[in-house]
Order: sequence, then structure tokens, then C-alpha cells
Amino acid sequence: MKILISGYNGFLGKHLLRSLKFHPSNFDIGFLNKNDFKSSEILSKKISKNDIIFHFAGVNRDSSDEIVYQKNIEINNCMYSALENISFKGRLIFTSSTQEELETFYGKAKKEARIKFEKQSKVLGYNFYGIITPNLFGPFCKPNYNSFIATFSDLILNKKLPKITYDKEVDLLYVADFIDSCVNLIEKNTDIKFHLKKPKRVKVSEILSILINFNNLYIKKNQIPTINSYFELCLFNTFRSHISFKKHFPVKYQEHTDSRGSFVETARFFSEGQSSVSFTKKGEIRGNHLHTRKIERFSVIQGKASIKLRETLSDIVHDFKLNGNKPSFIDIPIWYTHSIENIGEEDLITIFWINEHYDDANSDTYLEKV
Repeated sequence: MKILISGYNGFLGKHLLRSLKFHPSNFDIGFLNKNDFKSSEILSKKISKNDIIFHFAGVNRDSSDEIVYQKNIEINNCMYSALENISFKGRLIFTSSTQEELETFYGKAKKEARIKFEKQSKVLGYNFYGIITPNLFGPFCKPNYNSFIATFSDLILNKKLPKITYDKEVDLLYVADFIDSCVNLIEKNTDIKFHLKKPKRVKVSEILSILINFNNLYIKKNQIPTINSYFELCLFNTFRSHISFKKHFPVKYQEHTDSRGSFVETARFFSEGQSSVSFTKKGEIRGNHLHTRKIERFSVIQGKASIKLRETLSDIVHDFKLNGNKPSFIDIPIWYTHSIENIGEEDLITIFWINEHYDDANSDTYLEKV
């Protein structure tokens, strides 16, 4: 049995891959790419009878709504025929959208496919999960494509004010919660229902106001805003993911100097957290791990440091040089494995701040070399 993913380079596909990468089980994962969807015969050869298929592939945008409709129909018809060809008996997880209710061309294509797969599953005897997702949001979502939160964040960070054409209440679900439900299906061998976490209902203008506040405090003043709920943490981590961190970091602290020496304010936070300090010997390296939810700040106040970051699905390593002669900091993005190395002659002194108290039973720390 394999886990097969279509749309593995998309928003949902990549988040599923990140989650499975650090799962304690060693899953056999395969990918269904565009070439596989050229014909049902080609696709059939990639699928075995008892596989678990996450069918995320789809087209959200194109030159016209009619083309969006047609391309989605073609993709799903190809999958339908491939499952027919092999008398599929496994599990098919198919994502649709609340656009079904709006009767957009995209929504119509998704609805037709969902109903068609559901009928087929009863005939062939496979388990079908047709999930009508609310508005999903989270880090690494493409602006002007999947989520208005990604679009708003990108605009605000580029010093543009988003415009709301229709201020309505929307149901929002963090992508990690959706992926947790997907992984739960894999872990259970018996037939179970797909349990979707209850979404958060909030007005579009409320989201915009929160994002503007994040920008005013975090970007303009280097302050960590109030994070009073899980939803606010998810929203803040989503906002942070749209920062061009190669341009933004490292951030130099404002030094206050007089005859006594110098003083810098390393952090001003409106949320709970934990501070610590490390003394790292010449040539030594700390870290080589990542976090999936934590907000973490590295402040170098003495010595020379190389802070390296790499998104877990990427081979690109970003290397930042910090010098305690000009105290500065870097905030670590989630899903980026990171390390800090003393590249100077004297001890490297670093102040670490993280937004939650350390809990050994739920450390949100996954080992991976940069």
C-alpha cells in the first residue's frame, strides 16, 4: 500500500508532505504528476488497488472561467477512469470547496467530480472522502490564488492597503488542522469518518485589522504582538511566512551609548514566553532542528554568528552573519530547520526568546540538519 498525492507541489500537497516527513511511521509515498494525467492508462499504472490517494490536484485560476471548469473536469475524469480500470478498493480523499454553493465554474467542476466519485465508490467498493473545505489558510500559501489572508498579508508587507469589496463573515480553518485530519485517516486501518475541526467564523474586516496590527507592531517596531489564542498564533505565523526574510533580517537593534557603555532593548512582547541565554564556544554549532508553531527570536549580543535556515522541503540554505559589535536578531520562520554557529574567536553570546514555555512532552522540535 502506498500513499499517493496529486497536487503535491501545491499548498495542501506540500503541507501534507511536511507532516508525513516527521511522522514516526515510515510511509511509502508516491506522486501523481501532470504527465500521469495525460491519460487514464498512464495514471492506472501508478495506482495499486489498495492505495490511499490524496487527490489535491486542481486548477483555481486560468485565462477564463470556462477553461478552469474544463481543466478540472479533465483531471477528475482521468482519475475516475483510472480507478475504474483497476477496480480500485483503497481510499480516495478528494478536496472540494465551499464554492460549490456559489456555483462558480470552479465550484461546479468540483461538485460534479465529488458526486461522481461518491457514486463510483459504492459500485467499486472503495472508501471515498469528499471533503468540502472551508477557507483554508496558513504559511506558504500563494497570494492572489488560494487565500485572501495570503493576499492581504502580501499587500500589507508591500506597503499597500487591501480593499474589501464585500465585508462578510467567513469560515477559516488553519491548514495544519486540516492536514492532521488527513494523517488521522492514514493512521487508522479501519473505516473511519473524516473529522474536520470546527472552523473559526470571522469577518473579513476583522482579519484585515489584525494583520495591519501585526504589521504596525512586528514589522515597524520589532515587537511581538498579543497572541491570546491558537487562532491568533496561526494567523501570525501565516503573516510571518510572507515576509521576505532575506531582505528583512537580520534586524539591528537600536543602541543607546554613553560613558558607561551601551544598552539595547532586545525584545518587547505582549504575549507569554520564555527567555534563555547561551554561551557557545568557537566553532560549535547549536540547533539543527525546526518548529511547526513556535515563534523564536535569536539575538546575538557578543561574538560572531552564522545563522543558517532551510525550509524542510527545499535544498536552498540561507546564511546570515551577525556580529555582537552591532547587536541584531533573526526570527526563525516555522518549518525552517535552523542552526547557529560561532564563527568568531571569542564566546558567542545569544539571547533566545520563544513564545511558549518549554514542555518536554510537547516540544514542537524536530531534528533535521540544515
